[in-house]
Amino acid sequence: MIKWALSRQNKIAASGVLFALCLLILFSNYIVSNYIDRRHSDHAKKSIRTLYEDRLLAQDYILKMTRDFYQIKEAMNVSESDRDSVNGRNAALISDIRVLCNSYLKTKLTDRETTKFTELLKIVDDFESSLLHSIESERENANKALVLLSELSTIQLDESKRIMDHAEISFLSGKTSFQFSSAVALIILLVLLALVLTCRTLPNPDNHTSARAIN
Repeated sequence: MIKWALSRQNKIAASGVLFALCLLILFSNYIVSNYIDRRHSDHAKKSIRTLYEDRLLAQDYILKMTRDFYQIKEAMNVSESDRDSVNGRNAALISDIRVLCNSYLKTKLTDRETTKFTELLKIVDDFESSLLHSIESERENANKALVLLSELSTIQLDESKRIMDHAEISFLSGKTSFQFSSAVALIILLVLLALVLTCRTLPNPDNHTSARAIN
C-alpha cells in the first residue's frame, strides 16, 4: 500500500514537472516570437528611414535640379539683346542648384553615385565661375548635366529596389524562424504529453503482486 502511494506520488510529481516544462517551452517560444517580431519591426523602420532619407529625398533633389537645368536650356533660345536678363536668371537657377547639391550631399551616396555626382558638381562650378563663354558651351554642359541627373535618378530607383528586396528577405527569414520555433515547441509538447499519458496508463506492479498473493 505504501509503495502504491509512493508510486502515485511519483506520477503526480512527474506530471507536475512535465507540466512545468510545457509552460516553460510555451513561455520560451513566446519570448522568441517577440524577439523576432521586434527585430523585424526595427529592421523595417530602418529600411523605411533609409528609403526616405537617402532615396526619396535624393530623388526629389534630382527632379528639382533637372527642372532648373531645363529652364537654363530654354533661356538659351532668346535673342542676344535679352542676354543680360537671361544671365541673371540663369545665375539664380545655378544658385538654387547649388543649394540642392549641398542638400543632396547630406544623403548617403553609393560609390557609383559619388562618381556621377562629382561630375555634376564640376559642371555647376563651371557655370558659377563663368568659364562657359558661349551659348553652345553652356548648352552642351546643360545637356551633360541632364544626362548625369538621369543616371542619378536611375541609381535611386535601383537602390530603392535593393532596400525593399532586402527588407522582404528579412521579413521572410523572420517568419520562417518563427514557424520553425513554433514547430519545435509543438513537437516537444506532444512528446511530453505522450510521456505523461504513458505514465498514467502503466500498470501498478504492487497491484499485480497483491493479485498474485490473493490467488
